[in-house]
Amino acid sequence: MAMESLKKPQAEQSTAPAAQIDGERLKKLLKGERTGNIAIGACAILLIYFAAGFAVGKFCDIYALKLSTLIIAPVLSVIAAGVAAYCNVKFGGEIDKVINGYVRDVFIENAKLMHPEKDSLTFYCRLYDDSAEISVNNYKEKILFDFSAFKKLSPLRKSTVAAAITTRLCVTFLKLNLQRGAKFSSVSYTARADKSGGKRAYIINGGKPDKKALKIYYKNK
Repeated sequence: MAMESLKKPQAEQSTAPAAQIDGERLKKLLKGERTGNIAIGACAILLIYFAAGFAVGKFCDIYALKLSTLIIAPVLSVIAAGVAAYCNVKFGGEIDKVINGYVRDVFIENAKLMHPEKDSLTFYCRLYDDSAEISVNNYKEKILFDFSAFKKLSPLRKSTVAAAITTRLCVTFLKLNLQRGAKFSSVSYTARADKSGGKRAYIINGGKPDKKALKIYYKNK
């Protein structure tokens, strides 16, 4: 689900949920991720150096320059690529786990606000620069997610948050439907700043699980 990135209205400021992201652990993970990003930048610089150095060496017939670019640039590029790959797997993957775990905890904490007793539910999801919120049907209460530990969510991180939220919705309601015998006629979600219109994605439609939602459920249950 591609959530809209919105500016949080001043009137909608609310207290943060009890579930929290471990700020100290996140700082270490973000630092490791930045190291990986630096390594990616180094790869790009080395590729430019290789192309430019080899071209100049060939054009000016400088054998030492050609030889150095052929030896040094590829070796350093491999090292930098290795560092980038390691950081992406170790730190990027752990950050995704932090987000997924936090989203799960917030939903558990606010289980009643998801109103599983209703047979027809629509979740309205809104994503801001440092938080997210969900409202259900016409209820005024909101499920709040505080991502201020990230300072400001990047576009890529926002997509991770959106995926975590929609995945948890799919897992929660399909588990209730398939394992606990709950009978929902319709469960859906939409990313809109208001409740008028918007493309709706179904988890359950006409009493039957949506095929795409089922794939998410089986992959993440």
